[in-house]
Amino acid sequence: MSYAITIDEIDDSLDRVSKLLFGIPDGVYRAVGSALKRSAQHGLTVGMKIVSQEYTISQGELKSRTRNINTIVKDTSGSYEITFGYRGNVIPLIKFDTKPGADGRIHTRVLRSSAQQVLENAFVAHVGGHTGVFEREGEERFPIRELFGPSAIQAFYAHEETTDKMDQEILQTYERRIEHEINALLNGWR
Repeated sequence: MSYAITIDEIDDSLDRVSKLLFGIPDGVYRAVGSALKRSAQHGLTVGMKIVSQEYTISQGELKSRTRNINTIVKDTSGSYEITFGYRGNVIPLIKFDTKPGADGRIHTRVLRSSAQQVLENAFVAHVGGHTGVFEREGEERFPIRELFGPSAIQAFYAHEETTDKMDQEILQTYERRIEHEINALLNGWR
């Protein structure tokens, strides 16, 4: 699952950046790529902070399971297409507030605002080099399936204010960083 961002202001600045860095080989790629990378890292940090306040999982765990996807492609007409955002998979339920109770049943809570739920037929096991919360799919011992919480991307989409705040922070960081990157290339610092 992925979260892609399209910010028109970034597209608008590309023409200016390409004119300023015309004589520098791969100048646009280097400047925009570096600015996007920093912006995406900052946006991810902002998103993780908001999501970790809502969900019972640490920012570090969320961040370790989320990857930036940034691509800059120049088409035949000379214009640039930018895609950037985040990609991540669902997170095992064991990484949230999940533990066996004194009664032997699994108690879990994914959202901080919700009460703990008891999973009647679930158990914690080490399967395939991984510890997780599993449940049987029928009356037989096998097959079993692992239980998961949401991915960081699903958590971003669950709250519109999270994506709005991330987009705003990403744009502000990009605007600061692109100026820095242009100056660095023009002055020969990079």
